[in-house]
Amino acid sequence: MEQALRIQPEDMMAPAPVPERPKLEAVSEGVEKVLRFAPAAKSPEPDQAPVSAKAMGPVTAREFATAIDFVHEAAQAIRAAEDRTREAEARTQNLAQRAAEELKNAELRIQALEARVRAAEGRAQEAENRAKEADAWLRQIFTTIAEELPVRRTA
Repeated sequence: MEQALRIQPEDMMAPAPVPERPKLEAVSEGVEKVLRFAPAAKSPEPDQAPVSAKAMGPVTAREFATAIDFVHEAAQAIRAAEDRTREAEARTQNLAQRAAEELKNAELRIQALEARVRAAEGRAQEAENRAKEADAWLRQIFTTIAEELPVRRTA
């Protein structure tokens, strides 16, 4: 009797409990269908057909256990990568939120500074107008004094 292990996407998000290792007798029926996980001594020639699992011989219990260990390691690596991805996404969200807040604060400071600049420009224009008016009054006073008061020359 064969049992298939089905992995659902939601199973990959949460850490799965480490399953008990199956008893050797219970899995011996399906062992012949598992490929060998040993490195090939020589890569096959392009004109040769791939070697089937039956042609390689029966899979030993140790090879089966090694294959199961590889599957466990791969699942752990996937979970670790997903955890790192979630952490990176959280940091990115946090950074983006802080950047948006800083941008908003900077825009508010710019608006306040622009208002201060406009007020300062208004005061400067007003001061310039008063200076022109004072200059005009001083010229008029100087002209009046020059015309009305005779200049005495001592010799």
